[in-house]
Amino acid sequence: MNLEMALDSTNSLIKGIIKKYCNYYEYDDLYQVGVIGVIKAYYNYKDNKNVKFSTYAYTYILGEVVKYARENKGIKTNEDYRKLNKKIVEAKNVLAQKLMKEPSVLELSMFLELPVSLIDDVTLSTSKLDSLDRIINDDGKELTLLDTVITTDNNIPTDEEIMLKEAINKLKEPDRSIINLTYFKDYTQDMVASNLGMSQVQVSRNLAKSKKKLRKILEPCK
Repeated sequence: MNLEMALDSTNSLIKGIIKKYCNYYEYDDLYQVGVIGVIKAYYNYKDNKNVKFSTYAYTYILGEVVKYARENKGIKTNEDYRKLNKKIVEAKNVLAQKLMKEPSVLELSMFLELPVSLIDDVTLSTSKLDSLDRIINDDGKELTLLDTVITTDNNIPTDEEIMLKEAINKLKEPDRSIINLTYFKDYTQDMVASNLGMSQVQVSRNLAKSKKKLRKILEPCK
């Protein structure tokens, strides 16, 4: 397979990935970023890998698109972002009352049916920047916000994230795979359907049922 064939075979994949971001960035720019991802995947792909090229390229394409979105999120906060941020704030209040705790980003993602990466981008771009030199107190020590950011291990999962992952693991297939592909891999429903050998309608129905099951598992004991 040459590079031209690789680009042709991933054309619809690129469009599916960038579709979620087209309301916030220029389509042509996003598409070119996706092409860069395909090119990187092409030169790293080995034919003897036991995986289809389109599946292998997905991570590269998504990675380039997310990187582009993060690098350009501070340029402007448009009206769509402000409206979406309002929905996120309202969803936080609703979920906080239902779950009796502050909802995680993943729980917001499932509730609003939006990618985790988009919620992160909206929250960051609409929030006011806090000075990294601001003095804070920590057990009598004067530290700047920058000090706390540097020393914080962001790889440690929160209790809520651990509970949610445990709840997902309790789901049976294909529900577990549908949740993981949709909310952890940012797959579209068409991509999930293709990956699992299901129809888009079946994926949509199973996703709705899976979310209800998760809410029931995570519901505080009464």
